[in-house]
Amino acid sequence: MKMLVIYLLVPILWVVIISWFTGRKEYMLQSNDDERKQHIKQKAIVQSWTALILFFLTNFFIDFFHLHDERLDEAPFVFPELLYFLIAIFSYFIFFFINNKKMSAH
Repeated sequence: MKMLVIYLLVPILWVVIISWFTGRKEYMLQSNDDERKQHIKQKAIVQSWTALILFFLTNFFIDFFHLHDERLDEAPFVFPELLYFLIAIFSYFIFFFINNKKMSAH
């Protein structure tokens, strides 16, 4: 059962998520987004990945120049991947909202 979930349901769910986030018609679920909405979604994806890359670079330079806070050495950080995932998702929705306001017809 676990293998079924991993190899069948997770990829299908991934395709559904990608089709919703991008608004592209090449995926399983065809969205009814117009070109403006597709452009807004694609622009938000690029901006959220750019924000994530800037976050990675900031972490790299903090470690490279030994600028980390000594007080945080004792704090356990169990799932750093979850933090990066949440940054990508939250920044997508923030940039989606900003781009939607910029490109609105009102």
